[in-house]
Amino acid sequence: MNINTNEILSAHKKKTAARQRVQEVIGFIILLSGYALLAVSPDTPSDWLLIRVVSGFVALFAGFVLAVMPFLTRLTGSDQ
Repeated sequence: MNINTNEILSAHKKKTAARQRVQEVIGFIILLSGYALLAVSPDTPSDWLLIRVVSGFVALFAGFVLAVMPFLTRLTGSDQ
């Protein structure tokens, strides 16, 4: 059985990079939806306003964690 370790590591690296790109795209979509949820009109009822603001901030936090943190980690050169 002839297994080339470099080919296996290269395939794993490509798979990990593709997964991270998909994660970043999903994170940016969640981040944008958080901004959209925070954009409320002045005539919005107060009960819906609280729900939209809380869910908007949750979406902003989740989007930041999914999209921006891996980008910053890759920028600083950390492998973890």
